[in-house]
Amino acid sequence: MHSSIYPVLAAQTRLPFYLSGAGISDPEYHVVRPDGLVSCQILFTRSGSGVLRIDGRELPQTPGSLFFLAPGVPHEYFPDGGGMWETAWVVFRGEYLRELVAGMGFSAWKAVSGVDLSGCERIFSRIMSAAADPLSGGERCSVLVYEYLMKVRSLLFGDSREGGLTAPAVQYMDENFSRDITLEELSQLCGVSLQHFCRVFRRQMGMRPMEYLAQRRVAEAKRLLSTTEYSVTEISRMTGYSTPTYFGTVFRRYEGISPSEWRRISPAL
Repeated sequence: MHSSIYPVLAAQTRLPFYLSGAGISDPEYHVVRPDGLVSCQILFTRSGSGVLRIDGRELPQTPGSLFFLAPGVPHEYFPDGGGMWETAWVVFRGEYLRELVAGMGFSAWKAVSGVDLSGCERIFSRIMSAAADPLSGGERCSVLVYEYLMKVRSLLFGDSREGGLTAPAVQYMDENFSRDITLEELSQLCGVSLQHFCRVFRRQMGMRPMEYLAQRRVAEAKRLLSTTEYSVTEISRMTGYSTPTYFGTVFRRYEGISPSEWRRISPAL
C-alpha cells in the first residue's frame, strides 16, 4: 500500500522551510537518483529490509534504521532480499534550508540504525494529518517539520548508549504540555538524576528541556490561534500557562509578535 501527500505549494513557500511531500511506501520502490533531490529527505524503515547505497557504501536498512539526505546528494535505495520493505518518508524545502540544517549539524547525509523510532512515528503521523488539510496545514506542517528535524537530530547525533534515555520525557511533554511540568518530574520519568537528565537532553535535542516544552506549547498555540476561535486567554490555559500575560511573553520570545498579532496575520480560520 502506498500513501503519499504532496501539498500545493503556495503561501507556505515564504516560510523558512516547508513540507513538499510525505508518505508511506509499502513496498518501497527501487529508487536511483544520480543527481539527488531538490529537497531534504528523511526516511525511516517501518518493516522489512532495504539497502541505502551512497558514497560507495551499502548501508542495510531495517526497523530502527533512519537516514537524512541533503539536496543534491546522489544516492540509491532498494528493497533487500524478498522485496518487502515498508518506509515512511518526508521531503521538505526552504529558501534558507541549507543554512538551517548545516547550523543544526547536518552534513550531506547521515544514517543510523538500532534506534527507537516511536517518537518519529508519532510526529510523522501528525505531519500526515496536517498535510491533508489544504487550508491551514502549511503552517502546521512547517512547525511539525522542525519538530521532526529536532527528533531526527537527537537520534542521528545522540550517544547511542543514551539514545532512548530522554524519550519518556519527550513523549510526556508532547502528551501533557497543558499541565504544569517540572524538571524533577521529567528526570524521575527517565530514571536518572536531574543534572544527568538535563545534560543528556541538551546534547540530544540541542536545547534545554524547558525550551522544548515552550516550543511545543507555542506550536500548539499557533495551531489553535489559526484553526479555532478560542480566546487568547483560553489558549494560554490550554497550552499550560497560568496567565495570558506570561503566555504572551513566551509567545513573543519565539515568534516576535503577540498571540493576537499572530492570529491577525495567520491564515484565515
